[in-house]
Amino acid sequence: MREELSANEDIIFTQQIDKVVQGRGSTVNKPRQLVSAGGVIFWHLLALVALNLWLLRLLGYISLSW
Repeated sequence: MREELSANEDIIFTQQIDKVVQGRGSTVNKPRQLVSAGGVIFWHLLALVALNLWLLRLLGYISLSW
């Protein structure tokens, strides 16, 4: 019969620290991707225009043949 031992938190903590140090080269947190405020505003405005066009088409103010 096989018996499993509970995880030792000290060993797990040490292994995680070793992974960070060996894998990244530093322990400093860095953002994954920087997004400009202008890009976010552009995508929000684009979504707003798309919703407005959809609503106008739904209400019958815009008729498209496709």
